[in-house]
This record gives sequence, C-alpha cells and structure tokens, in this order.
Amino acid sequence: MQKLPIWSLASIVSILAVASIPYSRAMLQRPAIERIVPILTKDARRALRMHVRGFPKAYYCSLLLRDVDWFNTWAASGSTYRRRSDKTRNVYCDIRVGSYRYDQTVDGGLHDNDEERESVSHVTVPIDDHSYDGLRLAVWRLTECKFREALSDFSDKESRRLSTLDPNRGLPSFLKSKRHRHIVYSRPEVLDEPYWVRFCKRLSSWISTLPQVTSSWIEFDAEQVTKIFVNTEGTVIVQHQRVFSLTAQISKMTKEGSTLDQELVINCASLDEMPDVRTFKRLMRQKHQQLLKLSKARAIHSFSGPVLLHSQPAGVLFHEAIGHRLEGSRLLSAGEGQTFKGQVGKRLFNIPVTIYDNPRLRRFKGIRCIGSYDFDDEGTPARSAELVKEGSLSGFLTTRAPTQHRKFAPTGHARSKKFQRPISRMSVTVIKADKGVTLESLKERLLKEIQAQNKPFGMIVYQTSGGETDTTSYDFQAFAGQIAFATLIYPDGREEPVRGVNFVGTPLQAIHNIIAVGNLQEVDNGFCGAESGFIPITTIAPAVLLSNLELQAKDEQLATPYILPRPKPG
Repeated sequence: MQKLPIWSLASIVSILAVASIPYSRAMLQRPAIERIVPILTKDARRALRMHVRGFPKAYYCSLLLRDVDWFNTWAASGSTYRRRSDKTRNVYCDIRVGSYRYDQTVDGGLHDNDEERESVSHVTVPIDDHSYDGLRLAVWRLTECKFREALSDFSDKESRRLSTLDPNRGLPSFLKSKRHRHIVYSRPEVLDEPYWVRFCKRLSSWISTLPQVTSSWIEFDAEQVTKIFVNTEGTVIVQHQRVFSLTAQISKMTKEGSTLDQELVINCASLDEMPDVRTFKRLMRQKHQQLLKLSKARAIHSFSGPVLLHSQPAGVLFHEAIGHRLEGSRLLSAGEGQTFKGQVGKRLFNIPVTIYDNPRLRRFKGIRCIGSYDFDDEGTPARSAELVKEGSLSGFLTTRAPTQHRKFAPTGHARSKKFQRPISRMSVTVIKADKGVTLESLKERLLKEIQAQNKPFGMIVYQTSGGETDTTSYDFQAFAGQIAFATLIYPDGREEPVRGVNFVGTPLQAIHNIIAVGNLQEVDNGFCGAESGFIPITTIAPAVLLSNLELQAKDEQLATPYILPRPKPG
C-alpha cells in the first residue's frame, strides 16, 4: 500500500494562499498558438485535395478557430442564481468550390446560417493543448462535411439557373486576396471571479430595497477570445477580443398591471472601465429616479411631430434606419429591399451629415470601442469605410464578395459569431456633422419647430433600450426603437415624463426629416444581431433633431398584481 504524505501546517497555508489568488482563465498563449497554426494551415491545404468525380473541385479553404474563455454570474435580491465559467473552441470553415469567378455562394451569403446542417454539429473542437489529435480529427470531419455541402449548394445554384435569372451572374463570387501575416500575442486580463460574484450578490440586495422596486437583478459577463485565421492563400492572422458586460434591471408593477423597468447596461473592452461600487450606486439611483417618474408619467398611445433624440437614441436611429441598409452583402440578395442600391453620389440628408465605419478606431475620447479589430473574419485588413459624405451616399460596407464590376475593394467588414458565413456588418460607426450645434440650441430649435407646426407638444427621447429593422423586400421597409425614458416638451419649455410608446418610421422619410445635428458625440458600446450572429459594435453619434417622427404604442401585456406583499429580508 502506498504511504500517504504527511502535510505540514506550512504546506496547508501555502496551498490555501494559492487558492485565494484571483482566478484568471487562460487565453491562448504563444506556445499553443504556434502549435495550432501549422495544424490549421496543413488541414486547410489538405481540404483542397478533396474531389468527387463529376463535381467541381475546391479552390479555396479557410479555417477560423475561436478560443473562448467565458464567465457569467447573475444575482437577485442578495442571492446568487448563477455562477458559470467555461472554455470552448469552435472552428468556422469556409470551403468554396468552382472558382473565384463562380462558386456555390448565393445572396451574399446571408442565408448560410442553417443550424440544421450537419456541419454545425462539427464546429465545436477540443480545448486540449497537450494533445492535438482531437483537433485534427474534428477539423477533418468538419472539412468533409463542408465540402459535401458546398457541392450540394453548387448543384442547387446550377439548377436554379434553369428557371431563375441570377442578377449577380456578371460579378465574381469571391475576390482573390494577397497573403497577410498578422500575429499578436496577448495575455488575458486577470478576472477575479469571486469578486464579481460578491459584487452582484451585494448590490442586487441593495437595489432590491430601493423604494417601489417590485423586482430586480444584476448580471456580469466576461468573454475573452483568441481568433486564429488561416487560408489556402497563405494568410495567417492571430488577434484577440475582450468584452466585459455589467447589466442591472429594476422593475415596478403599476396598479393597472403594467410593468415598468429601467436597465443599466455597461459594455467595455477592459475591466478598468467597469464601475466601482460607488459609481454603480450613483448610476442606479439615476435609473431609480427615472423609474419613479415613469410610474407617475402620462401614458400616450401615439404621436407624430418634432422629436429631439439624445446621442444614444440617435445612434440607434442611424444604426437601424440606415446602417443595416449600407451593408454590401444585402446588395447581392434578391430578397433584400436594397434601399440604397445604385444611389452612390445621391443626396440622402438635407444637411451635411457624414457617416463612416472604422474598425481600427480603438478609442474615442478615452473610451475603448468594443467593435474594433484589425482583420475581419475573411482575413481582410480592416479599413475605414466612408458611407455618407456631407449628406450624400458615398459607399457601402463590403466583404470579399464584389458588389460592383469596377474599382471594387473590400472594406474588411465581414464578421460572424460562430458557424454562420461572415457577411458585411457594422463595427465602429461614427456619425458627425460639420455644422453641429449645442444641445441647448437643439432644444431651442425644437421649441420653435413645435410652434411652427402648431403642435401641442414635442418629444425628447433621452434613452432607448434597443432597436430593430427589417430590410427584406418581402416585408415593410421600416425600423423601430424601444424608448426607455422620454419626456413631452411643451411650447413654454416645460417637460413632462411620458411612457407607453416607441419610435418607428421608414428609413428614407426619417433621414430626410433630420433638420439639425448636435456637436457633441458620445460612445455607445453594444451588440447587434443579424444573419451572421450576435456581435459587438460601437456607435459614436451626436444628438439629432427631426421635424417629424412617429411613435406607436408599446406592446404591453397586463398582469394581475401580487396577492401578498413582498416578504421582508431576514
């Protein structure tokens, strides 16, 4: 029988001291990266050897490995509901058959995101850095599936030619790129997981005791990602991305059965930008005051008239009304509305507004932009794309799928989350005006507009909680923004909190109605969901004044109040 060691007191103290060190999940480090890159490079080249008689050969293969370290904790009323940490790896594989001139992709890749495809079940790969046999096996299975699916898609595309005219027939399917080598090694930010569990637990107890709060919760989320991209053109890219999020929500149920809520959302690229306890309490007290004001606010069901959007709501307006419609992948899909196709050089705004999207903009006024990156998910160097110049349309966000015959150059905006094909997406979108005015001037202009239109009041939207739009030709070309806090403003300047409505509109009408823009831009770090997944973005926008914006009633479901009062703590 093996003799058990005798542990000394000093040994036990030493072990406990090590256990108390703040916990940091490990991102991929240099030794692992230098072993994985040759494996992926070899497997990508190996994939080009696949061939089935009577079908086209593969001409291109890329592999994008994402190594993800994730931590999440969620608490309510002083109790922890969730504490979870995970490390995963997944690989996106793009195998193209035929030629750069003509391959299996259709509609700009917008619909290459079917979760039912067999290849999706092979996207997840091992996290073992001691043996890479499992990784080789997983990538072999994935490339086999993707090749077979590519052949099937190519056959379907050829079949459709018999009955359907392809409007993109004259455009190349994919643009050949020169070789790039960009390898960055990085260490993870030290994440003290027990601290964030205590933070959420402690402060969830505090916000639950705020007067008239019916329910509340706090969530902290951290994701640190290493991305390794290789392709058969010889490109090798290693880059990293970090996003830390803190979200807190407080709700109140009214006597009428409506649920009102206020939400504090902080997304940042470094833990240094996370609030401390004092700052968090200050921000939540502001949200609590807004919640109390909403509980007494006037409820309206519709409105049409002059509206002043503060910078964050204005960013939502630009993102939903125009941003998604300037994503070049949508120009290649017959099912899209293609609102701005063929309009380069035409005037969109009545004032000199300029919009550009620059993925390489790391900071703005000292704040890190979570939407920034160096290379996109097709291995293209990111560059600033000018979209609107002084009110006129000047370009689109593009991938390596050409959207025009001449002078096409990808802007490096192909992005995806996991298994979806990368499509053109916004990253760090900046809106500005050469002749921006102060917020006070915008408010004065708003009052004049109310009087000129003989309206009983106008509206100021201070905060929104999100937005959405539909760009397909099948449905209406419209957008919406969910208002979190707004006021009615009367001709005498008096403001009154209001609730019950969201702003809506059609894109062309909305941007034509912008009559003034502020001179102070603010950063809004958030997330955007579209066909290629849920990805981080940054919008930098000023406040804007619209001569007319329509608002419609929120979709509310009434609930009966609680029968018994809330139990007291302890």
